[in-house]
Amino acid sequence: MHDLRDAVKTFNLLAERYDSWYDKNSQLFEKELSIIPPPLDPSLEIGCGSGRFMERLGIDVGIDLSEGLLRLAKSRGLQVMLADGRDMPFRDDSFSSAYLIFTLCFLECPEEVLIEVKRVLKSNGRLYVCVVPKDSGLGREYSSKNSPFYRIARFYSEKEVESMLRDAGFEIEDVR
Repeated sequence: MHDLRDAVKTFNLLAERYDSWYDKNSQLFEKELSIIPPPLDPSLEIGCGSGRFMERLGIDVGIDLSEGLLRLAKSRGLQVMLADGRDMPFRDDSFSSAYLIFTLCFLECPEEVLIEVKRVLKSNGRLYVCVVPKDSGLGREYSSKNSPFYRIARFYSEKEVESMLRDAGFEIEDVR
């Protein structure tokens, strides 16, 4: 487990640098977008960052802890707010779909966030989780890079993610 304050500080200081990754790696971004199902309204993204996925997928609401990234998301005209995924300011059963898009690896307590997501999702709601598995080529590459972002990330195997989801009460329907 890593300190969430370190992650928030890093993303606040380097928000523009983080956001520019999507321009520099547009082909990879497009490939990622192509495998993520469209939202069921109302929809929520936890760890929305600068709003790149929200904007392109049409996600209704996003939360994040980085004020720097949220400023960029707001500049895109997105509805975002400063909030912790472990204690979201939403009523039970509020959303039909929720997204954790490359966010799990930056969470201090992913299990707590997943339990909270379960609370805010409607009983027939869908959670979409995107990760870079630690045992994949990209996971090994990112883990070995001396990047300010990857240094604060904790990559999980597919089995670890599946276990976290099941422990939080989710049923896994599809893995891509």
